[in-house]
Amino acid sequence: MPFSSSPPMWTDSGKTSLVRSLSTHLSTAALDKNPQSKARGITLDLGFSSFTLPFADDDTNVAQITLVDCPGHASLIKTVIGGAHIIDMALLVIDAVKGIQMQTIESTVLAEIATPHVLVVLNKIDLYPEATREHDILRMSRTIRQFLQSSPELRDAPIVPVASGDADGTRAPLEMPALLAAMREHLHVPRRSAEGPLCYAIDHCFPLRGKGTVLTGTVLSGRVRVNDSIALPMVGAEKKVKSLQMFHSNVDQAIQGDRVGIRLHGLDASTLERGLAITPQSLGFTSNLVLRVHQIRFFSLACASGAKVHVTVGHATVLAKTTFFTGDRATDLFDATREYMYVPSLPPLQEKQVDDVWCLLQLEREILCPPSSQIVCSRLDTDVNKQLCRIAFYGPLAATIEHVATGVRIGKVKERRGVVDKTLDDGDVVVVRDLFRKETNLDIFRGLRVQNGRTLAVGTLDAAFGKTGKCRALFDVAGAMPGDAIVLRFTKMLFQEKTLAHRLRQTKTLYEAVDTPVDNADDCERRQAPSSDAVLLPIIAVDVEKKCRVGLVERLKGETAPNGSNPMVIATGLFATADEATAFVGAEVVTDANEHGHVEALFGKAGKVRVVFELGTMARVGDQLKLFEK
Repeated sequence: MPFSSSPPMWTDSGKTSLVRSLSTHLSTAALDKNPQSKARGITLDLGFSSFTLPFADDDTNVAQITLVDCPGHASLIKTVIGGAHIIDMALLVIDAVKGIQMQTIESTVLAEIATPHVLVVLNKIDLYPEATREHDILRMSRTIRQFLQSSPELRDAPIVPVASGDADGTRAPLEMPALLAAMREHLHVPRRSAEGPLCYAIDHCFPLRGKGTVLTGTVLSGRVRVNDSIALPMVGAEKKVKSLQMFHSNVDQAIQGDRVGIRLHGLDASTLERGLAITPQSLGFTSNLVLRVHQIRFFSLACASGAKVHVTVGHATVLAKTTFFTGDRATDLFDATREYMYVPSLPPLQEKQVDDVWCLLQLEREILCPPSSQIVCSRLDTDVNKQLCRIAFYGPLAATIEHVATGVRIGKVKERRGVVDKTLDDGDVVVVRDLFRKETNLDIFRGLRVQNGRTLAVGTLDAAFGKTGKCRALFDVAGAMPGDAIVLRFTKMLFQEKTLAHRLRQTKTLYEAVDTPVDNADDCERRQAPSSDAVLLPIIAVDVEKKCRVGLVERLKGETAPNGSNPMVIATGLFATADEATAFVGAEVVTDANEHGHVEALFGKAGKVRVVFELGTMARVGDQLKLFEK
């Protein structure tokens, strides 16, 4: 049974050494074969190796474990995200000496996105003094467990202390059998299927002299057999499979979950590095994606409609424009025929949790997106030295859209305000001023309903009145008086031709939910308004009084009191630089337990600060801290 496992974590935590200690078969780019990796001493590319693991000590049935060694450096996170979509279990490797760092967050997030099966590996325990090693392991394990409590997926993840050793043998491995036992105990049998068209994720491509070109990768769905024709859409070619090989053994076929090498003829290896191989005509390029949004709790910035994010699907990363919208909570399925409501911005999850949100991603270039893809959206333009989580949100692919004008219906509630200028006839005909500019084509708005802000009576726009932008509104009953506010609410459909009146929509509840008079509006400023429709057209309130910064307790300071509290902590992640932190000296900081302290002083030059708690704090290393800006 093939089974893929990946050790994600930051630079120097010992991932590659761990892979070296576990592996019995080396494959593509294993153990930092890349010359630049050796020169720089860090992993630069995905590396693959494997070993076999019996299901029991006396069991002849074994699982073949493929290890995916991911880069740890912050600048290579695109490679890590690309590798996350092919794994069944994650090994979250943490340096026993450094413990929880701010960079741990992105690795934790990727592990949560990739798989529910995670083992935490506390590596380099041999660097603890032997006399205090047991105590130090217990102390660090408690710290890690406290950190994991913020994750519903990882709060019960096993923590396995090991030492993976090093390449030259100067440090011997410790407790590796315990890690193998933990992996076996938590091994699950992945659900594999050979049905459906082939989708094969290519991670490397290289020439084999006299033999052709070899693709290495993982079968995401379907199967591939010798003599099958496969399409390579990235280079616009179709090739016949000459042979297949799995870890140095020739095979006739490979199915979903298998890591396999595919040999082809007539393909220039320099034209293809990463991408997909598919059954011909089974998958097309797309530039518009829809997903249901799952926000990342550590991402501390707002996500605004119209902003650009980095979208990663498999090994492809491309910029995209975002449009957030909300729908009916009764269904989890996207329906292109339904009308959804525009959401201008999503606040950080720490400030407000917003449910039932979708996102339209308009990509800057077309990509291949298999139906079962997990889409990860990040802000990779953020400075890697700012110690901020760059992964914003993710979600499964809900739909691909060929044309946004016909493939998605998103409405934005707008509001215009005018004033009753005078009444005509018996008072049921009202002349309204300041609702439109004089150059506005009022035919577009004819027939839309308006409301008197004082009497709450609802009328209908009839026609222009003169050439100065005034209009007539018809009401069933008289009662309007000069100076009354007249409110026009409507839903404006996005992505439609600007000149067409069918962009405008109204529903009964736009006015029915209003049960208090609207104040007279002397300035009559045109603005976007929140919808009063709480049933058919819900609008999410995103305005907040304060902006929240989120950081972590890096260490405790001062003498610990008998009750276990400490007077000070060192906080990281609240600020990117010391200059930024200077402006917040004296600002209030709150723990998850609602303990209040204040920023007393800077701590170093990396944006860290010393936070003082007058009454002490029970916070521990890895706990969250919040600072609310006024």
